[in-house]
Amino acid sequence: MLTRLLAVLALLVSTFAVASQAVALVPRIAICGRVTSFVDPTPPADRIVRLGTQEPRHLSLGSDLPQLGQEICIWGIDVENVNPPVPDPAPKGIVGYRIAAVESIGCADVVTATSASFVMPGQELELPQNVARLSLPLTTLAGNGCARIAVDVQGNPVAVVVPRATTASPPATSPSSAVASLPNTSTSDDRQTPSRDNIVMVVLGGELAVPCTRNPLQRG
Repeated sequence: MLTRLLAVLALLVSTFAVASQAVALVPRIAICGRVTSFVDPTPPADRIVRLGTQEPRHLSLGSDLPQLGQEICIWGIDVENVNPPVPDPAPKGIVGYRIAAVESIGCADVVTATSASFVMPGQELELPQNVARLSLPLTTLAGNGCARIAVDVQGNPVAVVVPRATTASPPATSPSSAVASLPNTSTSDDRQTPSRDNIVMVVLGGELAVPCTRNPLQRG
């Protein structure tokens, strides 16, 4: 309930932040994978989603509903309830969340010898430090190929390298790790550009802590 109230305040002040040159940095997070659990309780309780074997997260102030079995990415403001009144099944959450299919996320825009970083769509107006990204390890050099997000048999995201602008998806034996599904490579790596997403987080009373930007898939 407190998360929802604070999120509403965040939306109310976001219009002022858009017009300001000194836009506050809002830590954002992106998670991807197959929906293995989803609870949609009666309001004011928050929805709770779990992707693959990752830790569950509560979702606030979003219009889309995850469906079991879907392979999706979810991104938004990264929050955590550090002092819940009772045991919290999902102390970490995403506020002002958005959802896109994994296959709609284009090629990684930042690739190193060991990792690939994927920016979520619809964030063209955000400061570079304030963009939701997902970084995944690479087990093979990308070369001239396209690093894409795939989903393994456990429902967790993995980075695979596929040829650019191919006419069909590559065979499932091409990645070095077990992959249950591969991205559609029948189109180029153009990304969808949904409407702008500008939200400023307001924290009151010390009930919520907004942690530093981090990759949730690297937690134990």
